[in-house]
Amino acid sequence: MHDHSQILVVSRDQMLLQTRKLILGTYFEVEAAGRMSEAGSILSKRDFDVIVLCDTLTETECQQIAQLVREQKPHPTLFSLLGPGNRNRGSSVANKTIPRAPLELLKECAEVLGYNLRGGKQRIFSN
Repeated sequence: MHDHSQILVVSRDQMLLQTRKLILGTYFEVEAAGRMSEAGSILSKRDFDVIVLCDTLTETECQQIAQLVREQKPHPTLFSLLGPGNRNRGSSVANKTIPRAPLELLKECAEVLGYNLRGGKQRIFSN
């Protein structure tokens, strides 16, 4: 069963991109972009709850994506993944940096989206 939360994963590495899409897609609706032009096109048509910036992106590319979503309401959460040797691209624009380990990424997305991985959606709405 898929949650209605929308996640965009952006990476230059097609293998990482597809792996992350498969893992996150188990619980969420996931779109993947392997090029900046593709990410720009997707972002011009849809809003996302979470955007995952891979460590394969340059700092400039991360800033470009952040600029594209700056006007969206509500603002999506931007995650920057830590690469080998703790390469931390995108940290200047991201809400949070996380290890690129698949389970950590899944846990962080679930936490931000209010999703209990064991029991499903558990959002609390307040007025």
